Amino acid sequence: MFLIRPTALLCTAAAATALLTACATGPAPSSPGSSSSSSSSSSAAAAPLAGQPARPAGGHGIDAFLGSFDADRDGRVTRAEYDAIRAQRFRAADTNGDGGLSEDEYVAEYEARLKQQYFDDGRQPDAAYASQIKQAHVRYRIVNRARDGRYTPEEDRAVASRTFKGMDTNGDGVVSAADPQRPPPPRAADGQAAD
Repeated sequence: MFLIRPTALLCTAAAATALLTACATGPAPSSPGSSSSSSSSSSAAAAPLAGQPARPAGGHGIDAFLGSFDADRDGRVTRAEYDAIRAQRFRAADTNGDGGLSEDEYVAEYEARLKQQYFDDGRQPDAAYASQIKQAHVRYRIVNRARDGRYTPEEDRAVASRTFKGMDTNGDGVVSAADPQRPPPPRAADGQAAD
């Protein structure tokens, strides 16, 4: 079991939140000729404006992916958009500037986005919130392939490549609603994905 010092975790979360907020305060770019509205199943309140941090904090499926990475809100995620947002999140999470993420930094960046999502939705942290934070720790142990406590940009790019390829099911180099999505894996009785 791991121990997390509450003060260190809070400082890291606060720093990640401040950095993400700083990245989001620039003017929102406008897209010429983008006056048509998209028929997305996500509500307008759940989609950030261009130039703001992407949301939702997590989730699976096309709606979560588009909500998190469609920076210009055109209903499509290019590899450039995806890589830019991932790089922004990585840099913001690297609060000690060593070029890699500790488990505390990785989880704090995710928790900052999750807290913002809960705040925006008018919700208080609950059991689902706690479960998502616990899952972020598990995710870190999976993505930190070297198992050295330092998640590197190279490891992040490898995860990004697998994830983008998995979402771009029609192979056109862009993720959109036109990509037929695979059904989620069946769940076992305990809520875990069945193998």
